[in-house]
Amino acid sequence: MKVSGNQIFWMITIMETGMTILMTLTPAIQAAGQDAWMSIILADSIALFIAWITTRLGLLYPEQSLIQTSQTILGKWPGKIIMLVYFLQWYTIMPVVLRQFTDVLQTQSLPWTPKIVIILVMVSLIIYATYSGGIESIGRTSEVLGPITLALVMLVLLASVNNIRWTNLLPVYADSGLPAIGKGALPPASYLGHAVEFAMLVALINDPRKGAKSAIWAVIVASIFTLLTILMIILTLGPNLTSTTWYDFFEMTKRISLFGFIENLDALVMTFWVAAVFIKLAVYFFITCYGTAQWLNVRNWKTIIWFAAPLVAILSLIPRNVTESTALYLNNYWVPVVLPVNMIGIPLMLLIIGTVRKKRQNRKPN
Repeated sequence: MKVSGNQIFWMITIMETGMTILMTLTPAIQAAGQDAWMSIILADSIALFIAWITTRLGLLYPEQSLIQTSQTILGKWPGKIIMLVYFLQWYTIMPVVLRQFTDVLQTQSLPWTPKIVIILVMVSLIIYATYSGGIESIGRTSEVLGPITLALVMLVLLASVNNIRWTNLLPVYADSGLPAIGKGALPPASYLGHAVEFAMLVALINDPRKGAKSAIWAVIVASIFTLLTILMIILTLGPNLTSTTWYDFFEMTKRISLFGFIENLDALVMTFWVAAVFIKLAVYFFITCYGTAQWLNVRNWKTIIWFAAPLVAILSLIPRNVTESTALYLNNYWVPVVLPVNMIGIPLMLLIIGTVRKKRQNRKPN
């Protein structure tokens, strides 16, 4: 069960691009207004820093996952305890993403379909992908879906050029300021920080060093697409309208009209959305099952699938509306906890301690 650097590139690119574009641009615009593009530039910088930390950490012990690396660096029990923070992240983000996906699909395309049906269909798909081939099958699928999803995003951006109003970017900086721009950068930065999953997958990459470069390039590509998207959203919809809607990318798509008859491209956006959510959930589901098995010393990691899948489905039914599944989780846990602790703090601590320990080991005489 191995993946290539190219598959790592597409998995991280899809994970970061899809959810960031559809779920975090509204909070950025609400905070920074027409200067939200500056927030994205800052978010991109934070995401690249996270990618640098996690790839360096992964390459310290490329034959180990993050579960094993934490125990190697900190010791068995401290390493196990610190990983509980990540299990909380993994077991909560999957139900939230699944519920966000369900709400969007139900609102935009399937208003009469019960939520539980959509949830069960997606859970069945990720079970099949994870059980049949593990991360290898997910990687191969991402190689196929990745170029298609980016092409769909680019098509929507190009088709929206006719609706551009350059005055929507004005005034620059005067209405926001550095604190507002910084606040607007945090939600997209937290969704662009998925390169941290590299530390869990490094032991399963054919060439870890090539995989590390691919992970960083994935963050760069996702960052560029996110920046282009928020610029186009502001230029076409304006900051006032976008700050009052949850799904700005869908709203922008609805305004596309080419040659008087090419309209209603919502289906293209939904295709992009479904592909992005599937890859994100499948990668997280594999990491969760594989990591749980390593943490509990379970020899067959696939047995965890039959515990994790029902749990994810049940937890996804708890939020009552989009506010609970998106805003509350994002503002009360994901941004204030996961971003500084899981994505930056713990990997940076492990990198520093692990680097010092390795240097001391190398200095010891044979």
